[in-house]
Amino acid sequence: MTSLSPPLPPEDLEHIFHHAGGCWNRLEGKRVLFTGASGFFGSWMLESYLYAGTKSGLPFRAIAVTRDARRFSEYLPHLAGDPRVEILESDAATMAVPEGPVDYVVHSLFAPAPLEEMEAHYELATRRLLEIAALRSSAGCLLCSTGAVYKPSRSPILENWPRFGAGDPLSYPRIRAQVEDQWEAGFARSGLPVTIARGFAFVGPRLPLDGQFAVGNFLRDVLSGRPVIVHGDGSPIRSYLHAADLAVRLWHILVHGQPGGTYNVGAAQELSIGDVAAAVAALVQPTAEVRILRERSGFSYYVPDITRIEQAFRLAPDLPFPEALARTWRWLRASAGH
Repeated sequence: MTSLSPPLPPEDLEHIFHHAGGCWNRLEGKRVLFTGASGFFGSWMLESYLYAGTKSGLPFRAIAVTRDARRFSEYLPHLAGDPRVEILESDAATMAVPEGPVDYVVHSLFAPAPLEEMEAHYELATRRLLEIAALRSSAGCLLCSTGAVYKPSRSPILENWPRFGAGDPLSYPRIRAQVEDQWEAGFARSGLPVTIARGFAFVGPRLPLDGQFAVGNFLRDVLSGRPVIVHGDGSPIRSYLHAADLAVRLWHILVHGQPGGTYNVGAAQELSIGDVAAAVAALVQPTAEVRILRERSGFSYYVPDITRIEQAFRLAPDLPFPEALARTWRWLRASAGH
């Protein structure tokens, strides 16, 4: 986490407010609990929620769960200082039941750790969130999961594609699949209105620029005036959804999703990593150099089939990749004082 994140761009927040417009009246007077509120998913959800409350004049309230209130306040002071936000300093695995209502839960917890520790922590945190949701009779519970739970595919991935499971070696994808199983059990056991969003690849403000995401690494390279480094041959296939469109989809799933339902969240346009590197390099003039470090990589394909979510909700077309990238670049440059 960096020391300070500026507010999200007004054009992005307005995009969310407009395209998730059917969700806001359902949230009138409600209180939403967010885990991972300082993370990529969580901060976009929390900030867009507060923005929508201001624009619509609706009395929204939020609980932001964080293990370090001071760091949260330093990173996102404009959110931490909002009087509508109650900061609950706690590990999600051991958090007390909040006083008052918890009408909706957005669970986007991410705690990097050795796999064995991660497995135990995710299990305990998810169990606790489900307990709180049941005690407070929450009207909607969204788990922000990942497309990494799917086993490799050579075509757009449907929601019923095989996932990693107990018979597979311990890994991050298997742990995330286990969390999904826990979440779904909450619906099967007590009828909790749970939904799951499996996120794929994204671009947008606050995307980490330090190793996990290729496009984030490329943006870091050009922001630093360095060549764009591709750790491979550039052939892996991905698709990139802007974070504003991500938030639109997450709000629809939370408020209007089918209880027990799972939805892929991502873009459909296929791009090679080499194409993405070239697009990022072209953001600066003269165009940055692109360095391909390996002559050959194994086949890698990671693109969702988004038929289910498109049929379930009235979604506007997502921002085209060039526009999504340009918006991200403008924010990064402004944040860096360029």
